[in-house]
Amino acid sequence: MRFAEEILLLLLNEETGYFIPIPEWSLSCVLAGGVLIDLSLENRIDSDLQTLTLLDPTPTGDELLDPVLEEIVTDTRVHSPQYWVERIARRSDEISEMALDRLVKIGVLNADSGGFWSLSGKVARSRRYPTVDGKIGEEVKSRIMRALLDDEIPDPRDFAIIGLMNSCGGIRAMLEPEEYELAEDRIKLFSGMDLIGRTIGAAVLSSYRPPSAIRSVQRPSIPVIGPFGMLASRTFRSGNIPKFIAEKSKELGPIFQINAPGREMIVFASAELNRWVGHKGRLYLRTRDYLEDFQQEWGTARSIASLDGADHFRMRKAVQAGNSRAVVEDRLNEVLDLGRRAFAKWGIGKTVSGEDACQRMIGEQVAQLSVSIEPTDILDDLIKFEYRALLVHLYRMLPKFTLRTPAMKRAHARVLELYTQIHATHTPAQREGKRRDLVDDLMALHQSDPQFLPETDMGFAFIAPIIAGHYLGSAMAFAIYELLMHPDLRDRIAAEADALFADGDPVGADLSPHAIDVTRRFVMETLRRYPVVPIHLRTAMNAFEVEGMEIPAYSTVLVAFSSVHYDEQHFKDPDAFDIDRYTPPRNEHKQASGIYAPFGVGTHMCGGSRWTELQMAVNLLLIARHLELEMDPANYKLKINPLPKLSPSKKFGFRVVRYRHPIEVAATA
Repeated sequence: MRFAEEILLLLLNEETGYFIPIPEWSLSCVLAGGVLIDLSLENRIDSDLQTLTLLDPTPTGDELLDPVLEEIVTDTRVHSPQYWVERIARRSDEISEMALDRLVKIGVLNADSGGFWSLSGKVARSRRYPTVDGKIGEEVKSRIMRALLDDEIPDPRDFAIIGLMNSCGGIRAMLEPEEYELAEDRIKLFSGMDLIGRTIGAAVLSSYRPPSAIRSVQRPSIPVIGPFGMLASRTFRSGNIPKFIAEKSKELGPIFQINAPGREMIVFASAELNRWVGHKGRLYLRTRDYLEDFQQEWGTARSIASLDGADHFRMRKAVQAGNSRAVVEDRLNEVLDLGRRAFAKWGIGKTVSGEDACQRMIGEQVAQLSVSIEPTDILDDLIKFEYRALLVHLYRMLPKFTLRTPAMKRAHARVLELYTQIHATHTPAQREGKRRDLVDDLMALHQSDPQFLPETDMGFAFIAPIIAGHYLGSAMAFAIYELLMHPDLRDRIAAEADALFADGDPVGADLSPHAIDVTRRFVMETLRRYPVVPIHLRTAMNAFEVEGMEIPAYSTVLVAFSSVHYDEQHFKDPDAFDIDRYTPPRNEHKQASGIYAPFGVGTHMCGGSRWTELQMAVNLLLIARHLELEMDPANYKLKINPLPKLSPSKKFGFRVVRYRHPIEVAATA
């Protein structure tokens, strides 16, 4: 492997899913130094303490090394190794991203959608991995730890790795204090045994990046928009929050401040800032603050939504299987049956509320798949209490006493009934012979570590996926609206559905990207135009500088990740519903990371994104297969309710004109 790859593997903390924290500039220099050592071993450059010399300009054929080599080739002047370390360090994000992508491709690392990393199961068990030449080698951490603590003489290549890591403080950060004291003499000895490694290591050690106060003497002030500026915007009044923020970021820049009654928020709105949050947000942004009061209403102190760092990573891994696309694939027959049951309730000729109908249909499916119950009318009470709690605690639009009305007390009591019902149906006897669900995984986590997931936090963990289902229900309502607005796309989706259902109900394996291509892109475009959760609220736990702006600690940061969806430089004619933007050669969503972000950015990116996309596609296919729908009223034009999430207005309705194919509902047990 290349040095950059092994340095990142050496720094990976398998308990937190991220990398051992060392100063950012130091790590940038180490990655740069690693590339330079690789170029030296490829006989492209040579170096001593004073100068770095080009030996051979021929590209290596390695995408990790050749951009750096080209930079050295095009600069005809002679510079010191330290000069090149500092210059190449500016490429550190590019180097680390490429190295991590390569490690995923060869099966060494697993990448989580939230930006967490873990060794693949095979590597974690064997502590060996495939190398760049196709051979199998011992993983770097085992080699280095044995060399430092077991009196083993390392491979010559590992001398350079130890030297680089020592130059940035990485070895000290990896080891316990007692281990470092024991190994300190060997670390110093090994750090000086490789000539090129010693030269580059010295350059890394000497490299100095001025403090931010010196680098940015005159920081621009953050532009501010107040309530009147918001209300003056027609887009804001229409409820399209992502588009409003996109318009303001074009006018004010990617960082600006919203001063709303009782709250000041610093807005991040650009693809670059989305990438920054994904790469570095965990060091500066905290999640729990704005969720604390909301969670207390449900009787819980912590949830996956409010956890950060290692605890969030651990919980995320525990629920990964229960939130995966495989759940929908494996239980596809149940999804289809519940969808048809919903259609039967809609009837023919009867107008139904688009939002309410989709909330119930999707909510019942999610409840069955995630917690294996049929919640019936409890769903309505759950939605009422959830919405009221969001408006009180997250958006501060209602006073707290509105959660204590008789109606809210009754709804809260029903929520507690739901906790009990889910718990009672997940005893070993009740679950025997059934497919494992999310609650089974949560119960196992509680039993293995009742301190990490205590009984007081389990109830909310049980119903969190049902709450998420409400958001998915809103996305489904938007999808049906667009289906009715685009008969041509509806016919193409119906054709895909008829092909899939021609010989009976499909199974999960039938839902290939090719088989549902139009439906898949229709879902993607729905999620682009109508990101149901369009923003994340965070607290700046450490002061930081980004895009030349200083963000003070304790600031409320509004990460408007979905505003990029309405940026014309990324999405042509963003107000148009255009599913062809996801096909070659356009591929607008693939221009760069952070551009298409319907599920958020950073560590709290939705872990059930692939489930969501597939469940929406399945329901669209089922609707196109069985139902001919029409808008009611026929001239309805979409209006968006922005709170507590993006959803179509209550005036959006539709009715079933006729059944394209008969609806056959399986008998209940």
